[in-house]
Amino acid sequence: MKHIVALSLSCFLAAPVAAETVTFAGSTTILPIMEAMTPVFEEHGIEPEIQAGGSSAGYKAAKMGMADIGMMSRELKGAEAEDVSPVVIARDWLAMIANEEAPFDNITTEQVVDIYTGKTDELDGYKINALDKEVGGGTKTTFDKYFDLAGKTASDLIIIAPSGQTIATLAGDPHGLAYLGYGYTEAAIESGEPIKVLDLDGVAPTWENVKSGEYKLARNFNLVYTEKNAEVMERVREVLATPEAEAIFLEMGVAPSL
Repeated sequence: MKHIVALSLSCFLAAPVAAETVTFAGSTTILPIMEAMTPVFEEHGIEPEIQAGGSSAGYKAAKMGMADIGMMSRELKGAEAEDVSPVVIARDWLAMIANEEAPFDNITTEQVVDIYTGKTDELDGYKINALDKEVGGGTKTTFDKYFDLAGKTASDLIIIAPSGQTIATLAGDPHGLAYLGYGYTEAAIESGEPIKVLDLDGVAPTWENVKSGEYKLARNFNLVYTEKNAEVMERVREVLATPEAEAIFLEMGVAPSL
């Protein structure tokens, strides 16, 4: 008698490999870029979980193990560099922005300093409602460092943390003035928000001017990690260095650095 051995189909089909979950936390400016990278991560077996909170929160989350990787749109400061290591994934630059109805297209460094220190609330006779960011965030840190405003900004400025809320507030106020990442701002303008980018000291905030050194209000986008997550960071870095990821960086208005 022939013995027929029935083999389970599972013998022939390999079980699907579960995607590796990687948690990111931090910069609200880097957040939309990482969200746009989700399909690329998934194609490479990584399921990203992404939360905002600001650059300082990103550093703390990575340091304390609340996230695998922190997102920081500023450089590490002092002792922070003893706790985590950075990987520069892209280069961004800040832009001064205003409502599209504002009767000016340029602002000088002196005017920015005078407005944000409270010396004046006008620009060439036009009332200005200046918006500021929370201390500790990457955008605020870069802005304060460039204009030498750390600890010097007026106490009555309107402080708004999320970049999207800054855009919404500026869009509804013809007298509003703010600063944000150029790529984030350009995306908002392309989506129809009634805001505009200002020249700074007569120089347009374009990538060409950033590369030439003529426009200097620029910064790095960093992902930070502890030694424990070095292998995770390397897998993330490899994904972000792919042509697909590079295209997304450029689409989001930032220059890839990997």
